[in-house]
Amino acid sequence: MTEECQDKLRQAEQERDYALSHQKKVEIPVEKPVLYQKCGNCNQTAYLKAKEKYDMQMEKLAGRYKTKTVMYEALMFLLIWYSASTTIFQIIQKKEFLTDCRTFFDAIATFTQTIAGLIIQIGKEAAQISNGLFNLVIAGVVYWIIRILICGGCLAVAGIFLAFIGIKIVGLYKKYCWDMITIMVILISMEIAIYFGDWIKTVLPINLLFFLLFVQLVYVGIRWYVKGWWENRGYV
Repeated sequence: MTEECQDKLRQAEQERDYALSHQKKVEIPVEKPVLYQKCGNCNQTAYLKAKEKYDMQMEKLAGRYKTKTVMYEALMFLLIWYSASTTIFQIIQKKEFLTDCRTFFDAIATFTQTIAGLIIQIGKEAAQISNGLFNLVIAGVVYWIIRILICGGCLAVAGIFLAFIGIKIVGLYKKYCWDMITIMVILISMEIAIYFGDWIKTVLPINLLFFLLFVQLVYVGIRWYVKGWWENRGYV
């Protein structure tokens, strides 16, 4: 009985393989319904009217949205202009803030002059190598070439460094802080420094302009950290 069952199973598998290999494929065309396809008994009047009504409503809504957007941008521009102008007028009237600004830029100018003088002195000292040359003309040429190379190289490196820092700061502002929140923070920090400058200087003896720059630096750092935290967790 076991051999008989195996023979029947083997015969059934052969018949199955033969049917699969010799079966005839017949393609049966199937008509797919198309949305809003015109038929003999319909002229699409209802659809065309509904589509026309929809298009008109979309145009009206788009026009309203554009109008409101323009009005919002104009209102925000007027508010920012008013806040900035009043803040600038208050800066002009505040002698303490103007004094701090003058002191801040004087410190930057003094630091720049000190660095420039140091670079010139280094170039002058390095150019003394040309004194060992016997030909005075060649010695003079070598002297000035060395000074120009050292001074020019230091200035070029300083310029590239400042440009790199500026590009990085602008890039951070555009990526993380290019919105209305930044403008509000700038205006609020300026108003605090102007109206409460005397109180700030009594509690913390600090230059007001440096205080504003420090606030912006802290603000950019916070926005950078928060945006990076959101991006790492897939929230943005």
